[in-house]
Amino acid sequence: MQKILSHSVMQEYGPSHLLVQQGDTPEGIYLVIEGTLKTFRLNEDGGEAVIRLLEPGGTCMEAVLFMGGPSPIAAQTLTKCKLMLMPERIVRQHVLDDSQFAVNILRIVTRHYKGAMHQIDAMNIKSPLQRVGYYFLSKHIEAGHDDLEFTLPFKKQIIANYLGMTPETFSRTLKQMQAMGINVSDEKIRMKDAYSLCHFCDSDTAAMCPRHDNGCGTCPLN
Repeated sequence: MQKILSHSVMQEYGPSHLLVQQGDTPEGIYLVIEGTLKTFRLNEDGGEAVIRLLEPGGTCMEAVLFMGGPSPIAAQTLTKCKLMLMPERIVRQHVLDDSQFAVNILRIVTRHYKGAMHQIDAMNIKSPLQRVGYYFLSKHIEAGHDDLEFTLPFKKQIIANYLGMTPETFSRTLKQMQAMGINVSDEKIRMKDAYSLCHFCDSDTAAMCPRHDNGCGTCPLN
């Protein structure tokens, strides 16, 4: 850890700063210390597809470093950010010198791959209501599960893009959720009870839920 930190650079950026442009070669791995950022792809017409939304503790560009060639994605800050850049040569050297570090990198890339599978699954199989419900549930679990209120870490327009829907479809879906006791005001989610989102659960989400192994009676998987 000390070797990595001694060669890493702490950087601060304002909102909308382009860290890596699609087609560029990234300088290393970015670790989010404060703020939020996104990775995305642009098509020839300028249309944008959000790939990942990163919060503090999140990292990006691991897979791109070992992919070879130009980056297929871009990375941009969404808010004011403090980031730590781990230079490419340091990352590559540690992968060769430290097997545990290499395994950790593989685990991170695997987790991103798993997230991408969920995203593809959602866009091709799940309805807009299921996509939004699943996303809200995952954020509810991360927030502690027992609270009846939690705040989304990203603006609704960004989340809509990430979930593969237009802002209009996202707004209609939020109205559908009101009938289920789930209300959204700005980025604040309010629920009638702590289990309002549980029927959007699947096996992967259940693995993160502290109540699942205790045989929660409201869980659709028990």
